[in-house]
Amino acid sequence: MSTFEIDDDAHSATPLVQELKSARADELGDMAVDLLREFIRIPSVNDPERLSSEARQTKPWEAGREAEAAAWIVARLCVEGIEAEALEAAPGRVNVVARLYGRGRGQAVTLLSHSDVVPATRSTWSYDPFGGEVHDGYIYGRGALDLKGLCVVQMLTLIQLRRARIPLERDVVLLVVADEETGGRFGAEWILAQRPDLLDSDVVLGEGAYSVSGFLPNGEIVHAIAVGEKGYLELELLVEASGGHGSIPAPDNAPRRLVAALDRILSMGLPLRLTPVTRALLRRLAGGAPGLHGRLLASPALLRWFGSGVIKRSALLNAMVCDTLAATVLEAGDAHNALPAQARAVLSIRVMPESNVDALEARINGIARRFGVHTRRVMQKAANRSPLESAAIATIERVLAEGQDGAVVVPLLSPAASDCRFFRARGIPSFGWIPFVIPSSDLNRVHGADERVSIAALKQGVVDHCAVVSQLATSAQVNGGKA
Repeated sequence: MSTFEIDDDAHSATPLVQELKSARADELGDMAVDLLREFIRIPSVNDPERLSSEARQTKPWEAGREAEAAAWIVARLCVEGIEAEALEAAPGRVNVVARLYGRGRGQAVTLLSHSDVVPATRSTWSYDPFGGEVHDGYIYGRGALDLKGLCVVQMLTLIQLRRARIPLERDVVLLVVADEETGGRFGAEWILAQRPDLLDSDVVLGEGAYSVSGFLPNGEIVHAIAVGEKGYLELELLVEASGGHGSIPAPDNAPRRLVAALDRILSMGLPLRLTPVTRALLRRLAGGAPGLHGRLLASPALLRWFGSGVIKRSALLNAMVCDTLAATVLEAGDAHNALPAQARAVLSIRVMPESNVDALEARINGIARRFGVHTRRVMQKAANRSPLESAAIATIERVLAEGQDGAVVVPLLSPAASDCRFFRARGIPSFGWIPFVIPSSDLNRVHGADERVSIAALKQGVVDHCAVVSQLATSAQVNGGKA
């Protein structure tokens, strides 16, 4: 696929960018706060674990319900005169497509997000996870970071482009899908099969990386852009044994065998893997790291031999450059004084592009068999990557450089999977960029308790995102020629 070539002089200050530097930015920011709070209050939870085993096989669509969220998005866009379609993949599983039309001098800029969220346990939260409450300058709620916050920013980008009547050279498409959290069967995968016109895109901006503060010792803000994603392998581990009374535990009882197998599997040594993307990431981070750490990050050869401990001490950095294993589900028993006859676990495995997935799975299976544990492959997604050299990345860098001092833009392979993979598989450059800055410690709140986003950061994110999309959408040059 083609990539953009943007004339810096022509696009450094589009009318929309100039407008966003005025009082209009405050109005747009206030809208972002109101819309996100409304959106969070719609509990569009996607949770296959709440279904019975039979329902997972026969009625898997019942795991999620995005219909109310989709109707809300369509209504908000229609108020602004933006036509939006609601497309139902299965009962209750609804996707939204909206489009602003340009002059047709290039293929579309596609803004990709999703309306479903993972479950939230009220007892672990300080506030109602579906309340959209504001405390100490933060909006709290499930989806604030993943991914209703970005969806609102993208909606407002469309709204502001229309309000400002910016002459677009290419279409801007908003695609808000269902079912991202469990693989995209009723979301991106379905809609791209039904609507191949949505593949007429020169670039996709979606999720995959966060902009963080507090990560580098020198205080620089790190704006991460996901140019690809690690592969994903999900395995179910199951043990069956005779049950019994808890006072007379058999030595081969199911929980004991499962725990022993998991301990051995999770202790497996997994090597550092240096790819072109990870080398670029480490090189750019090196400038913000002091002394020996900085020298190690700047020299991949030295890092491989002497610096793996530096990587392992940071869970975030380790996830970017190594394969990882995590037990995400553990189930056994429902009575405090009875040995369960079955124990179950789910392993979430994220692999680098150069990793041999089959060999890693075989290694895990070998360990499991020694403890009488059965394994089953639940899901696999291949690693994927877009080009490092892209006008989309260059535009993001330029916009951020104009508005923020002491910031560094870094490419990375996202440890997590996203719907961008469906577009990358078809050769469309796709980049994960969430424009609002969060404390690096808040990354643990994604899919966790007390998920939140700063109001100030959200407002600035709207401005930056609008500026980037405006510049991309007003560019007519593709590969040096007219599209």
